[in-house]
Amino acid sequence: MKARLILSIISCLLLIPLFSSRAEVSEEVEQIQEMIKQKGLHWVAGENSVTALSPEERQSLRGLKIPESVRLRFEELNRNNSQPPVLLDTQDVFDWRLMNGVTPITNQLGCGSCWDFSATAAFESSILIHDGITYDLSEQQVLSCNTGESDCGGGWMGDAYNLFIDYGAVGEDCMPYHADDTEPCTQDQCEVLANLLDFVDIPTNVPFIKNALLSGPVSTTMTAYNDFDSYNGGCYEHADTEDLNHAVLIVGWDDNECEGEGAWIVKNSWGPGWGDDGFFYIKYGSAGIGHNAQRPIYTYEGIPAANFADQPIEIDVPLNGEVGLEFNISNSGDGDLIYAFEMLSPSQYDDFGYYWYDNNGPDDVEYDWIDITSTGAEISFGYDYDDGNSGKLPIGFDFNYYGNSFDSICVCANGWASFTDFYTTEFGNVGIPDQEAPNNLLAAFFDDMNLENGGACYFYTNHSDTAIITWSEVPDWRQEGLFTFQIILAAPSTIKYQYQSMGPGRLNENTIGIENADGSIGCQVARDVAYADDGVAVQFDLDPYYAPPQTWMAIDPTGGFIEPESNYDIDMSFDADGLSAGIYNGVIRLLTNDPSNGITDMDVIMNVSTTGINELAEKPSRFMVTSVYPNPFNPSTTFSYDLLKASHTTIEVYNILGQKVSTLFDGVQGTGKYSLEWDADSLASGLYFFRISAGNQIEVKTAMYLK
Repeated sequence: MKARLILSIISCLLLIPLFSSRAEVSEEVEQIQEMIKQKGLHWVAGENSVTALSPEERQSLRGLKIPESVRLRFEELNRNNSQPPVLLDTQDVFDWRLMNGVTPITNQLGCGSCWDFSATAAFESSILIHDGITYDLSEQQVLSCNTGESDCGGGWMGDAYNLFIDYGAVGEDCMPYHADDTEPCTQDQCEVLANLLDFVDIPTNVPFIKNALLSGPVSTTMTAYNDFDSYNGGCYEHADTEDLNHAVLIVGWDDNECEGEGAWIVKNSWGPGWGDDGFFYIKYGSAGIGHNAQRPIYTYEGIPAANFADQPIEIDVPLNGEVGLEFNISNSGDGDLIYAFEMLSPSQYDDFGYYWYDNNGPDDVEYDWIDITSTGAEISFGYDYDDGNSGKLPIGFDFNYYGNSFDSICVCANGWASFTDFYTTEFGNVGIPDQEAPNNLLAAFFDDMNLENGGACYFYTNHSDTAIITWSEVPDWRQEGLFTFQIILAAPSTIKYQYQSMGPGRLNENTIGIENADGSIGCQVARDVAYADDGVAVQFDLDPYYAPPQTWMAIDPTGGFIEPESNYDIDMSFDADGLSAGIYNGVIRLLTNDPSNGITDMDVIMNVSTTGINELAEKPSRFMVTSVYPNPFNPSTTFSYDLLKASHTTIEVYNILGQKVSTLFDGVQGTGKYSLEWDADSLASGLYFFRISAGNQIEVKTAMYLK
């Protein structure tokens, strides 16, 4: 029986059907589902076995009664779990009917015992998934023998679960269902087929319910409106509500249903002549579905313990080549380990290739405030100094931003600028990305500022390669602080924010980041958290080698199941086909049901090399500058260095006065040996300093230029 359990859980995660046919779902259901897809995924109303009933008989089918203590318990549960968890299974479709995890449709008849049928069906599924046995448990036992206040007039699933825990479940053949709560309790004359270990409440949240479904169907509540009686297929949708009157069983999900907004796949207890052969699809969040969800626990599930090497994964791949490696996961716990992988862009990257870093991390950004209050022009906002927009200000050079070139910028008093939005004055900060205006956005400190109460904004450009916008001692609308910060644009595409004097109040009510033209891509540094302290500098650069990891990294399998005291090798492959030589960054997120190791993000660095660019075959043993040759030189010399580990690397050249004359490189590089040529033909003879910064390591070398 354990083998069946293993196969079932693996197929849950990988969505590989275990059977060649769907015994539980008829060909008629499949035909209806295909018809619905062709018609556009709207629910279909029509005559069925329930519509043939009288209004009073239909109303009797709604028999949910939630005790006040249960209502308060779920309120507390939802309050403590307001943030959704990470999904353990991110596939679009998950259906226990395809994996022999759902027992046949039943009919509660003219008794308000939906609560009974929901809980009993959930317990039947648990036994089927774990033991491979299809039991027809007795709903009449629950109706006649529960010690709560549940009966044909209505009840609560917990009364059924408690009976299965305290006494155990008997079969339908011993206590047949009569839809009558006056039937005597004769469970003592029957064989107990199974005992329930426990049941758990599930927060009212789609990801929580999806994760719970990985172990088996879950009972839940909803509101069965009058139009629900005539459901004959498709995506049922109705206003969300907490006025709940019906209990059902969620057996899966389909994110493609309901015009791509997603739906639960649900088993009802109104017989096979209703709905999709007794089942229905309901849009997430409709009609109260998902409230008061519970999962039965049939066997001791143990506690898994995931073990793996969680250090960064760095791999060397030849140009247009492919390299693989094995990633081992072991389970040292006594419970079954469920795992799943996701491939992500680095958290500080967006999907275009912009990334951000600041002076609080190993990839250092220099804080160097530039005062333009005397050299720049004060920005006029017309008559609206509270929420004004400057209109287009010429920056004097071409600046590249998300694949487009701009020669002007617009400034809003509320702490943001845009290359294209010359009329919006939005003061309510939102997350990034966001499709609403403003877009092409530079959110330095996006918040509700008010220049009517003091302060000023300034703009400066050298008409060559640098433009600066400064908000100087600008108060927020509630006057809880004064804020001095700036945006620096450095051609061709570097953006830098600096914060000189911030607050003291309202530091946690702003958005910081950048965003593209339609609000679909962006880098968010912070939103509604206290990030912009005095002396902070944050910079945005474009990675010239960026490609999303999903295009060059593959994992097989992406999820699965590992028994206690077992391990498994995951195949990872890295493909450089079509990529240029350079450093490619990604993140592998490993999700498990290990309570102490649930989410692990591992950096992935793929070094794509070709002879003459990065000699990765000969890895260095430490960080060092190997040579500046020739030295003295005329007019060019080659700067060579070794990197022991991947890091953000900056190489700059300064003259004897300490003035920067050239930036040779500024970006992410991986382990390897590098060489860069510098041509000083346009400069004067003299001594020059090469400064390399790699992470938190810095080294300086000198060279003499002799004409």
